[in-house]
Amino acid sequence: MEGLPDKAAIDSELTQAIDAVQKTLNVRSKYFRPPFGTEGARIRQRLAAVIPGSKFINWSVDVEDYLWALSSTPEKQLDAFKRDLARGGNLVVMHYLYPTTVQYLPQFIALAKATGKQLMRVDQCMEDPEAPPL
Repeated sequence: MEGLPDKAAIDSELTQAIDAVQKTLNVRSKYFRPPFGTEGARIRQRLAAVIPGSKFINWSVDVEDYLWALSSTPEKQLDAFKRDLARGGNLVVMHYLYPTTVQYLPQFIALAKATGKQLMRVDQCMEDPEAPPL
């Protein structure tokens, strides 16, 4: 988003992303994962204007579904997950748009639990006092 030409273009992208989450999950969140993990001053400024009190969230576990989900070796998503988990990763990025990623979700969960990780929403992970109960 940093490469977009002006504030209006950034606002449009942010609004589309926020609306998609609202429509899909029926949730309006102050947490935002920047595309490609890229965040800069302009995006921070615009996100704060669109969602006051917003927070950027980045990941430490990448299943690399953008590389493997549509390939002939989608199981490499599991390898990427295991690698990052072994490195101490604790917050996962994955995309529900890929059927194989969704298919591997039970295995991702089992692997995380086997290392003693607890599954929770981002707001809980951030110890947000406004987080609704499970």
